[in-house]
Amino acid sequence: MPLGKAGTTYVAFSKSEGDVFTAKFSCVLKFTSKEVDPTTGEPEEDGYDDEYTLEDVEVSVLDNIKKTCVSNFRKAWECLSEESERVDDYGLGVRESLQEAVEAVMLILGVEPCEGTEAVPPNARSHTTLMSGTFVGNMQVLIRLSLGIDSSNNVAMKLAVRAQSPSVSNIVHAIISES
Repeated sequence: MPLGKAGTTYVAFSKSEGDVFTAKFSCVLKFTSKEVDPTTGEPEEDGYDDEYTLEDVEVSVLDNIKKTCVSNFRKAWECLSEESERVDDYGLGVRESLQEAVEAVMLILGVEPCEGTEAVPPNARSHTTLMSGTFVGNMQVLIRLSLGIDSSNNVAMKLAVRAQSPSVSNIVHAIISES
C-alpha cells in the first residue's frame, strides 16, 4: 500500500453455532517499509520490517445483533414459539421522559424500532415500543418494551422477548440486566 493511501484489512473467526462471541483483541500492524526511488517512483527491492501498535478492538454481545426491519410485527411475533419467550420487569430509574427511556433501551440493545412505535406521545405515562433484530446465525429476535413512568419520573419496564432460540431471548435479558 503506497504511503498516504488508505486501505482495509479483515479478520475472520470461526465459532460454534449458537455461541455468543465476545472478546478483546490487541492489534499490531506489521509491515515492510521500503524506500522509493525519487526518479522512477518505484519502491526498492529491500526494505525493513516494522510494526505499529493500534487501538484494541472489543467485540461485545451487541456485535452479535443487527437491526432488522419487520413490516408486520404481530404476525412475526405469532410465528415465533411462545416457548422461546422470556418476560421480566426492570426498573430504569429516574428519566426525563418515556421517550428518553425508549431511546436508551434501543441504544443498549442495538435493535430496530417497528411500525413507528418508537415515538412516544407527549406527556404519556405509559407506552409500548416494538423492536426487532437479527442475532448472529440469522435468528430473528423480537422485543415488546412496555414502559410506565410515575409522578417522580421513575420508569418501570416490562421486557418481553421472543426469538428463534430461547438462548437468544435469555441473552437479550442478560444485556439489559448488565446495563
